[in-house]
Amino acid sequence: MTSFQNKKATLFNLRSVEWIFFNLPFVCYIALLGVVYISNAHAYEKAQRRIVTLKKEVKESKWRAMNLQQEVMHGSIQSQVERRVEGSGLVPMNEPPLKIVAEKQKQ
Repeated sequence: MTSFQNKKATLFNLRSVEWIFFNLPFVCYIALLGVVYISNAHAYEKAQRRIVTLKKEVKESKWRAMNLQQEVMHGSIQSQVERRVEGSGLVPMNEPPLKIVAEKQKQ
């Protein structure tokens, strides 16, 4: 190696070291942006998984509510009520209920 090439190699090494230290704040800024980007992506994915889980839970709750509503509606049918109270001695009325009318008092 000639002295010119040796000087050039030394200058190149010095310049590259100087360049690295000169641009260190920019490199740190880019690294920080990368970390923020990655953490943001993880937070987004976590939120998406939670949303999917909650949607499934809401769907199941709606089905349970509809099922309970159907059972209540079915259970309030007259024939179902009669069947449930058979053992207690209650029987359905054959006559319509009596209407009670109060007379107005004269003053």
